[in-house]
Amino acid sequence: MANQEYDLPDDFDDYDDGAISQVRKAHKAATRRIKELEGELSSFRTESRKRSVQEVLTSRGYNPKIADLIPDSVTSEDEITSWLDERADVFQPVNPAESGVQASEEQMSGQPSEVPPEIRRMSEVMNAGQAPTGDESQILAMIQAASTPEELNRLIFGNTSGPSAY
Repeated sequence: MANQEYDLPDDFDDYDDGAISQVRKAHKAATRRIKELEGELSSFRTESRKRSVQEVLTSRGYNPKIADLIPDSVTSEDEITSWLDERADVFQPVNPAESGVQASEEQMSGQPSEVPPEIRRMSEVMNAGQAPTGDESQILAMIQAASTPEELNRLIFGNTSGPSAY
């Protein structure tokens, strides 16, 4: 015999002491709670998969942004690894040395790319600077004891001509 749902008339509750209406309310509350929990479970599964995919990608030296491109059906570490191996011509590891992939000749040549002059000047100033020795009172005493502008420039700037004008 097949299960059949019967439509009860609205005035059916009048024949009962409210037990059916309480059962209906409880059923609605339980259904609502089930949907809420299913949504949470779905979000936890999605977050867990995303985290595990990113861990596999970073451990193999790939950019974690690739995780968005990996299909949802690929979940385990072995599946992710084989998916990446199938598409090795498209995705390159971030650090070739870590993943075992040969670096390009340009990267291996060791030739620095052209450095802007501003960066070069900053680097020169940083390399030429010297940390003061002694405490503040000694440095202040040396500055106050300077008798000529050249001597003061030598103390402050490290040369007698003063700061360079770039």
